[in-house]
Amino acid sequence: MARSLLLLTSWRKAAVWPALGLMVLLFIAVSPSLLAEGTNTVPVQPVPAAGTEDIGQYLADHEADLTPVFEKHADELAKQALPLVLEMMGSIIMLFLIVSWISDVGLSFGFSKLFSPLYAKLKQALLFATGSLVLGVVLGVLAAVAAFALSGTSPLAVLVALGLAALIYLACQTFLVSALYRSNVMVSAVFCMVLIVVHVIVLMLVALPLIKTRTGVLVTQFIDQNVTTQLRNATAESKHDLAQVQEALNKVKADQTDAQNRLDQANTEQKTLGLEIESKKNSESFIYAQIAGIHARGDLNGARDQLTAFLAKYPSGSLAGAAQTQLAQVNSELAAQDAQKKQAEADAAQAAAQARADLLAKAAKGEATLSEMRDALIGKTRDQVTGLLGTPSDIGSDRWGYAQQMILNPLTNEKYGLTIYFTEGQVQGVDYSYGAGGAK
Repeated sequence: MARSLLLLTSWRKAAVWPALGLMVLLFIAVSPSLLAEGTNTVPVQPVPAAGTEDIGQYLADHEADLTPVFEKHADELAKQALPLVLEMMGSIIMLFLIVSWISDVGLSFGFSKLFSPLYAKLKQALLFATGSLVLGVVLGVLAAVAAFALSGTSPLAVLVALGLAALIYLACQTFLVSALYRSNVMVSAVFCMVLIVVHVIVLMLVALPLIKTRTGVLVTQFIDQNVTTQLRNATAESKHDLAQVQEALNKVKADQTDAQNRLDQANTEQKTLGLEIESKKNSESFIYAQIAGIHARGDLNGARDQLTAFLAKYPSGSLAGAAQTQLAQVNSELAAQDAQKKQAEADAAQAAAQARADLLAKAAKGEATLSEMRDALIGKTRDQVTGLLGTPSDIGSDRWGYAQQMILNPLTNEKYGLTIYFTEGQVQGVDYSYGAGGAK
């Protein structure tokens, strides 16, 4: 029977899950009091870290740790658990069929004594019990096939199929009783119902003790042979991954330490280089080179001051002679520059005096132009105007007038006086003067 069920379950992969679910349900129902007996019956390796706890309590306490393992290997564990479930189910069914057959013999013989004494024979009872057994097995297989076939549709369809199989079984049993014992149909039907109730009681009496004695053994065996292996593999994988992570972490730490060492070395070298540069900046040759650069840029006063300070700081230095020579050259250049400046100032003063003399000579002849007067007077103060042209003949708050005909109009060739306009004490404009009336 177990082989037949195994062949049937191979038709649909979904059959793995009902079988595993049945095993889990049976385990939950009886684990508090039964698993210890199973463990004592078959010596197996203990579940890691379970101590003296029962397996159910251990699984409940470590649910968070075990759930990832069960989820990852669910299909594999279900396939591994299916043979154990089918083995136990086969044992239950086989024992149930034997006990049911014996009870059917006794009940059918008793039924014939009461309702059909003419057929109250052991042969008739054996025939009925055997026929009932064959009928139950055939209908049971057909019902199982129908249930598996309809398992992918809806639960209601499965229940309808099982209910229909039960009705067919009841009808066939009733027909079998009526045919063998020539009994009334209603009486036969009631007898068949009684048989069904007896079968249910027999199933409970057979299944519960067997489950009690076998479940703990099978579950413990399954856990030790399958779940524990997965846990050990998962633990080994975790240790391996942890070792790799630790190795990577150590490498990162080593790289970080090496990088920090290189950074410290670079900082040390930078500080050393900075000190060397600073010492070079304060050296005699570096300072002298800077002074030479100042001299080369034409800053003679700065070069002179720097050379003087250099000689005061390094009076006996190796570059003192060169500094003195350069200082003498700078002083010579400054003297030549000062002489050129004075000569330029003298030339400018002479040119200005000559221009003033020429302007005054032209003004005295009445030949100066208005533009020449503007160039000579714009921006000058009253004192400067008086020093150049003398005292005006007409003085106002912001206007002076010179009646002397000193300006020549080149367009008309006529001569005029000069009118000067002041703003805030300075000449801002000049114009022709036409006598006492002022500018025209």
